[in-house]
Parts: sequence; structure tokens; C-alpha cells
Amino acid sequence: MKWNLIALELRQNGRSFYTCLWLTLVFILLLLGKAEAYVNNPDMEKLIQGMPEGLLKAFNIQLESFQTFEGFLSTQVFPYFIVILSSFAAAWAAGSIAKEQDRGTYEQLFALPYSRSTIFWSKMAAHLLHMTIVYVLSTVLLLMLAQSSGQVAHQGDMLRLLLIGYLLVLSLMGIGYGLTSWISSAAVSFGAGIAVLAFLLNLLSGTSETMEKISVISPYRWFDAFDIVKGSVLPATGWITMLGLYAVGIAAGIVILKRRDLG
Repeated sequence: MKWNLIALELRQNGRSFYTCLWLTLVFILLLLGKAEAYVNNPDMEKLIQGMPEGLLKAFNIQLESFQTFEGFLSTQVFPYFIVILSSFAAAWAAGSIAKEQDRGTYEQLFALPYSRSTIFWSKMAAHLLHMTIVYVLSTVLLLMLAQSSGQVAHQGDMLRLLLIGYLLVLSLMGIGYGLTSWISSAAVSFGAGIAVLAFLLNLLSGTSETMEKISVISPYRWFDAFDIVKGSVLPATGWITMLGLYAVGIAAGIVILKRRDLG
């Protein structure tokens, strides 16, 4: 990795980074800032109880999740926080090489006295830095709002869920890296689309038996966020799968890039 290449990638993604950061923070603030209106609210419980069972199942709405702050966070905030961040992060990953070709700058970039793998690793380091900054600042905001609410009983379980979310974003970035070296103009939108599709598959998993079977490919199905904040532990296979997908995606991206004719 070379710092000048990392700095270049940070500048190129600067606008989307700030968009992702502010969008994520504002979203969290808006939802968790009103958590007291949803958590342990008898009127909200009556409203949920009055909804059709099919609708509740289709959108995975559980009355129990509105009875604790952690439950509300895991079902009403966490999934949308992750899909916003993963959409941007997967787009950064998928655009690593593809955007250079679309801009017509790849010849200049690969004419520099650096190996293709060095360029790839430098871009990856920049993306990881941007994603981690957004994740850390979002986590700090989440914890501040949680602390101010006075309703958090199991902060450790909440932190474990956030750590799993970080790994989930990494796994979706891995898919983007695996695509970037051979997809050009569609790569960025394709990367973001994969992140959104994974979320939608999980969201619609309860609508039918067919969707339940199809949705098993979604990384969101590798764990139950509500169960995590209730004390469940993610099996080792879950951790290995998410980190493995990230590693395999990076390896695939580098191998394809080394073999590709960029002329």
C-alpha cells in the first residue's frame, strides 16, 4: 500500500463519503431521537396488535421488539443503518477499478511505478478507512442516544450486534471487490444494488414460502438481530462466513486484475 494512492482514493470518494456520513447520522438521530415514543408505549402496542398478522410477518414486526430500547434498535434502526452504509461501501468497492476505466484514467493510473496489487490494496485501505469512520461515528451517536434514553439494560449485547453489523458491511464490500476488475460502467450501481437486494430479500422473507427459500442467500439471514440483543451469540460459522466473503472477494479482485488486459 502507498499513502499517495490511498490519499488519491480518499479524495475521489470524498463527496460520497460525506453524503454517506451525514445521511447515516441524520437517519439515526431521527429514529432513535424519537425512541421513547415507540418503546414501552401502550398506544404503539395496541396499534401493532391491531395489524393483520400477515403484514406483521411480512415485515418482521414483532411486538416484543418494541418493549425494550435494544429491541427497537435491532429491528427498526439497525437494518436500515446497515443497508445505507453497505450500499455506499459496496459501491466504493465495486468502483475501485471500474471507475478508472469509465473516467479514462486507468492507463495513467497503471502507468505509475506500482504493481496492480499495490494499487488495489491502496484503494481497499481507503475504502476501509472511510467505512470505519462512518461506522465509528454512527456507533458513538447510537451509544449517546442510548445512554440518554436511560432504557438500555444490556449494552454489551447491543455492542455485539454493532460489531456483527460491521462484519456484514465488510462481506458486502467483498462482493464489490470481486466484481470491480471485470465490470465497468455498471459496477458502482451493481455494488450498491447488491447491498439493497440483500436487505430486501431479508425483509420479504416472510411473505411466502418461495421468498423464504430465496432469501437464504441474503447475508442478513446469517443472524437474527433481535436474538443478538437478547443475548444470543453468533455461531463461529457466521463470523467465518462474513470475514471469508470479504477475503475471497479481495483475492478474486486482485487475481482478475492481474490477469486482465487493461489496454
